[in-house]
Amino acid sequence: MPTPRVKPASWAIVFGTVMVVLAFFDVIWGLATVALGEHLQVLAGALDERKLGMAFGRVVHFMTFGMLTLSGAETGEHAKDLLAMLPRPGYLVEVGWVRVGLSAIAVCVGFMLAKGLRSAPSLVLAWVVIALAWSAWSTARTLGLTTEGMGDPMKGESLPMFAVELGVHFVWPLLLGARCGLWIVSTRLGKGAMGP
Repeated sequence: MPTPRVKPASWAIVFGTVMVVLAFFDVIWGLATVALGEHLQVLAGALDERKLGMAFGRVVHFMTFGMLTLSGAETGEHAKDLLAMLPRPGYLVEVGWVRVGLSAIAVCVGFMLAKGLRSAPSLVLAWVVIALAWSAWSTARTLGLTTEGMGDPMKGESLPMFAVELGVHFVWPLLLGARCGLWIVSTRLGKGAMGP
């Protein structure tokens, strides 16, 4: 049975459109995260294949008191140190695909909201709960790395980047959820349609 459509109020059109636009940007960011994770997986695999040669290079470097280094061994050590600072590559791929999935759902429910489907605010509210929980979990997992790489926002470092991240992944879903929640409450009280 198709979901009944009602004339969408201006808030539903605006919020639905913003949701779709932000979701498209998040899809691109998620795909970039997946690509980075896959490249890091390839690098980690190459380092793992060459670990014996790197160990031999470390021994030569140590035995010659740093005067001799084998070609590539030092570069491999630097690459290994860099990988150790980052989240595991598989984690980046997983986070990227989750972000792409959540964004694809956001595009769908954003269109539904802008079109005025009666069930859209409830679906948006469910999406908001899932997106906020995922954002809190993934931010907590990578906060140390983010502040180490980009700077501590408490010290005024990289504030624009942190403000965008906070706005898109926390403030925006809260505003969206609050507005849809108000609509759900108002319809339960008998005010109807997609207004006010």
